Amino acid sequence: MIFTVVNPVLFDPPENNDAWMTRVVLAEQWWKNEDRRFIGLSYPNVLTVVNIPTTIYAIIAAYRKQPVRSALAGAVSMLLKFWYVAELVREYEAENEH
Repeated sequence: MIFTVVNPVLFDPPENNDAWMTRVVLAEQWWKNEDRRFIGLSYPNVLTVVNIPTTIYAIIAAYRKQPVRSALAGAVSMLLKFWYVAELVREYEAENEH
């Protein structure tokens, strides 16, 4: 929470929207402004639904000191998250090409 408050003070806004993470943030804002859900059974939201138990499993595996299972589940979780935000960016850019 502290970083959320301090971040705008420490870092200037991006000079352009070319950076991938900037486009992710813009896509997430657009998705929210369109009153779309982030969790659901429609694509790409189903990726988040699948990611929830994957992340929980990674945490449990880490707690149980199962490093290989924790690392694999963590990697799958990150893959699902990046896939999800990449889809949001793709839809955002397709919508805003006009």
